[in-house]
Amino acid sequence: MPMNRTRLLTAGAVGTLLVVAATSFASPWWTLNRLRAAVERHDAEGVSAEVDFPALRDSVKSQLLGSIARGADTNAFAAIGQAFARAVADPLVDAIVSPAGVAAMVEHGKVSIAKPTRDAGTPDTEPPRDKPPQHKPPQHKPPQHKPHYALHYRGWRHFAVTAEDGGSFVFRRAGLWSWKLAGIELPRN
Repeated sequence: MPMNRTRLLTAGAVGTLLVVAATSFASPWWTLNRLRAAVERHDAEGVSAEVDFPALRDSVKSQLLGSIARGADTNAFAAIGQAFARAVADPLVDAIVSPAGVAAMVEHGKVSIAKPTRDAGTPDTEPPRDKPPQHKPPQHKPPQHKPHYALHYRGWRHFAVTAEDGGSFVFRRAGLWSWKLAGIELPRN
């Protein structure tokens, strides 16, 4: 009788470990599903819940400053340009890396820190001066197709989702079953 009880406890423990391992392994897909759902609902709080904004800003700043340093010549003006870039990088990245910015990247399948472009239906000119401006809510145009992503683990603590443009969203583990978007890797052009 004690032998059966030991086997039952062992089987229960192994079963529990398998369930924990399987759900932990599947947790990145749940995180991505929550992020995509928040983007589709235009839910800024839902997007924010899936993002570690300080880590994401640091990731973008380091890549931005690194690309500026690689593109600089060895002349005196390059040093001035780099100093200026460091001075404007913080406010620029803070403005770009926001719930709306992350949502746009996820929705369109592109990892970029470029200024958002105007919609095709939005006029680029100001309204005529003789007519009062009409305040219409911004028209949101979803992408023509749903972007596809490739997910791959980078060890126990990280996984990356490669977007259509070759850039990646990098998620960091924030618990056994939860993850946060903590960085991006810009596409190599």
